[in-house]
Amino acid sequence: MSLDPRHESVGESFTAIRLIEHGVRSIEPQHEFRTGDRIDRVDFWLPDLGVVVEFDGKQKYVDPDMLGNRSPQDALWQEKLREDRVRSQPGVTTVIRVTWWHLLDSDRFRAVFRAHGVLL
Repeated sequence: MSLDPRHESVGESFTAIRLIEHGVRSIEPQHEFRTGDRIDRVDFWLPDLGVVVEFDGKQKYVDPDMLGNRSPQDALWQEKLREDRVRSQPGVTTVIRVTWWHLLDSDRFRAVFRAHGVLL
C-alpha cells in the first residue's frame, strides 16, 4: 500500500500509518473546512469519528521560512484561532494533536485518542 501523496511531511505519513494500524479506515488527508470566506485545511479528517488529527511539529513555530514575517507568538495565536474555527464545524467533535513522541509508541498514540474520548 502506498501512502497518500497529499501528506506534507514524514510525520503526516507516519500518522497515517498509525491510524491504519489502529483500524481507522475513513481518513481524509488535507481536508478543507470552510467558514464564510475562510478555508482551514487540516492534516487529517476522520469523518466516521468526527475527529480532526493534526501532526504538530515545533518547526512551524520556530523556522523563519515557515514563520514568514510573523513572530512565533503570532503564529501560535493564528493557529489557535484556526483550531477554534475547525472545532466549530458541524460534525467535528474534537481536534487531536499528535507529535513524534506519540507516534514512536503505539500505546502512547492510542492513549492520546483515549484522552479525548476516542477509542481506537
